[in-house]
Amino acid sequence: MTAHALAHPFSAPHWKQIHQLLDGLDDRQAFWLSGYLAARAPADNPTLTPSAGNLVLIGFGTETDNCRALAHRLAEQCRAVGIDAQAQDLGQVRLRQLAKREYLVIITATHGDGDPPEPIVDFYQALMGEQAPTLEGIKFAVLALGDSSYERFCVTGQEIDARLEALGGQRLIDRQDCDVDFQNPAKNWMARLLESLPKSRQATPASATPAAPAVADGYSKARPLTTEVLVNQNLSGAHRQAPIHHLELALDDPAFTVAPGDAVGILADNPPRQVAAVLDALELSGEEPVTVQEQALPLVQALRQYCDLTIPGSAFLKSWAELTGDATLTTVVEAGTAEQRAFLKRHQVLDLLRRYPAHPDAQTLVDTLRPLQPRLYDVANSLAAIDDELHLTVKRFQYDFEGRRETGVASRYLLDLQPGDSVRLYPHANTRFRLPDDANLPVILIAEGTGIAPYRAFFQALAAESRATPCWLVFAEHHFEDDFLYQLELQQARTDGHLERIDTVFQDQHPGRALADPLLEQSDELLRWLDRGAHLYLCGDKARLTEVEKALQERVDGQLGQGHWKQLSKAKRLHRNLY
Repeated sequence: MTAHALAHPFSAPHWKQIHQLLDGLDDRQAFWLSGYLAARAPADNPTLTPSAGNLVLIGFGTETDNCRALAHRLAEQCRAVGIDAQAQDLGQVRLRQLAKREYLVIITATHGDGDPPEPIVDFYQALMGEQAPTLEGIKFAVLALGDSSYERFCVTGQEIDARLEALGGQRLIDRQDCDVDFQNPAKNWMARLLESLPKSRQATPASATPAAPAVADGYSKARPLTTEVLVNQNLSGAHRQAPIHHLELALDDPAFTVAPGDAVGILADNPPRQVAAVLDALELSGEEPVTVQEQALPLVQALRQYCDLTIPGSAFLKSWAELTGDATLTTVVEAGTAEQRAFLKRHQVLDLLRRYPAHPDAQTLVDTLRPLQPRLYDVANSLAAIDDELHLTVKRFQYDFEGRRETGVASRYLLDLQPGDSVRLYPHANTRFRLPDDANLPVILIAEGTGIAPYRAFFQALAAESRATPCWLVFAEHHFEDDFLYQLELQQARTDGHLERIDTVFQDQHPGRALADPLLEQSDELLRWLDRGAHLYLCGDKARLTEVEKALQERVDGQLGQGHWKQLSKAKRLHRNLY
């Protein structure tokens, strides 16, 4: 698609104002704005369909929107230098379309410890399958995002890169694997890629390039909303080591929009005690000035809000080995990636600071630490029912590390908040985890623990819209008396007719009983619901919900025929929100 293929929707005065604004931006500001507009677009424009010729398809796979923003940014850069390009969610790409392409760019993340992003699972499986078409003649490039603290770092991008070559594709430039600090490596890779792509027309000045469609709200990871905590209530028994809390946050700006099934990204702060320990170990003053993301900040604020003080990362390890000159660290660095990862799994940032002392300046410290990543939490209320609050359901995440008990940064931060405290957050759309458009289609909602949060929002939306969608909820937790989350609200939904069936699995009362058991024991009813077109939702702990899906797939395929479950997925009747 050429830059002039779509008429812009602005009046003449608006278009003049846009030109004036864009002409006044420097390169850094324009670069940021292009990614920001792309990241806030609610969905890819359905009119941007594949076409013949040298149109470059930039396919992205993402769960956090980083790859989506990069893909749209690259598409804008392409158009600005005369390269026809289109960014598209790989979840919407049919594999046979690729055989008609001449140029393909893949920008994808790896989710968790080696899985493709959930929205592109079908595309990924088709590409890796025996029936994948040959792709001789296609020229491709792959940008892979991941987290080096996981053993299978960037494996989705690596596998796609190798598979495209195996199917006959020709690599334009080498694949780039990016860690959580992906901005600069991705920027440099895209600059190299632009030199390898065909220019089919004259370059379009940035001021004349149609912008990505804007949306009503302007909040993002780069521009979060700062809001107030209204309620922080423990929903679990006082004795529980990993309690679950219900948080209510003020939402006074109607421009901040989320739908049931969406999430918010929480920009958590590191705990003050951890920040103080880092400063003490390095004998640094928290008042020393540093620059982070082109902002001038005191060191203490940078460590509290922008730097990961838990996971060291390979870049930090290499830097620390140089600073200390320590033989042990140097040996690990020189040994290779596998040895580095094994070493880092046994050390957190403070472990390295204390065991291998050094005294870097403040700026060197923040430059080598990984950026502190936001955490996504499902919204537990519908704005159609409560329009001036955001509700979250948060479990304290704890894990064992080298003989000590650690708590996750984000859950500790959220659970320690008090009414009146402020918190920074931004909306994160999850269009694949929404109620069906057809109100008459039944839904089967399976939740473990905090996975109940989006379903609470579903029930509130059904009540607010007087929608008669048949719902069947299957919910698991520890103890009936202490952990039946939102019990009164679920009972009210049942009374009001918005919850047709409910089954529970409380592990303390029924040890060994699986979350899938209520559905397996009522498999005839389950099949009747599926026959009526039911959509099935899975939300909660990934390991446990994966077991549920496996058990259900075996039962459904066993009774309806092999491949029936896969057809449910292809029909977009399976919705997963796993973590």
